[in-house]
Amino acid sequence: MRAIAICAALWLGGQAVAQGAGAEVPTGGRASAFPEFFARTGDAVALCLRPEPHWQDFCNGLVQGYAEHAVLTGKACIPRGTTRRQLVEVFTGPDVVVSTGYIDDLPAYETALEMFIRHFPCR
Repeated sequence: MRAIAICAALWLGGQAVAQGAGAEVPTGGRASAFPEFFARTGDAVALCLRPEPHWQDFCNGLVQGYAEHAVLTGKACIPRGTTRRQLVEVFTGPDVVVSTGYIDDLPAYETALEMFIRHFPCR
C-alpha cells in the first residue's frame, strides 16, 4: 500500500501540482528536459503555500510520498513522529525558496530528496 502511495505521489503529483499552481510550462519552443508528469519545484512550492485546505492536504500527501521514498531507499533518516507539516516546512523552507536554482525547473522530488538528506541525514 505504501509503495502505491509513493508511486502516486511521484506520478500524479506533477500533473496536479502544475494545474493547481496555475503553471504554464515554459519551454521556449523546445522540448522540456523532464517528462511532463514530474512536478517542478517552483510549481510544487507555490501549491504548498496556497491557503486552501484541499491544496494543503494534497501537498502534505505529496511531500509525505517523497519523504517515504527517501526513507525506504535509505537516503534520509526522518525521525519517527515527524509530522507531514514539518516535512512540508522543510520542503518550502528558506533552503529551497531562497537558494538559486531550486525554485526553477528542477523536479520537485529531486529538491525534496536533497532537502531531506540535508535536514535528516543518516549517521
